Amino acid sequence: MRINADQLSLVKTLSLRYFGKDAKLWLFGSRVDDEKKGGDYDFLIETSLTNPDEIISCKIDMITQLQSSGPFEDEKIDIIIKRQQSSFDMPIFHIAMQEGVQI
Repeated sequence: MRINADQLSLVKTLSLRYFGKDAKLWLFGSRVDDEKKGGDYDFLIETSLTNPDEIISCKIDMITQLQSSGPFEDEKIDIIIKRQQSSFDMPIFHIAMQEGVQI
């Protein structure tokens, strides 16, 4: 897994702050593969938040804070949000949870 300890700590802290103490977090995509080089940071956050406006606001705030921090400065970050109580399903949710690493 290609994420350093400072990055890992920060993304965990912010996901819990913005998406609740019951939020679950996965790293997926190329950063899971130690053999690859470069690539963006792909995260899936599963949350109990239900209000779409609140979810979008939290996502924007979290990305802003990550990209302005030392550990993630100038890095490309993608965050996908899955609501725990939603029946809405997308293939990317399954890919992230099956091929990614829950952190």
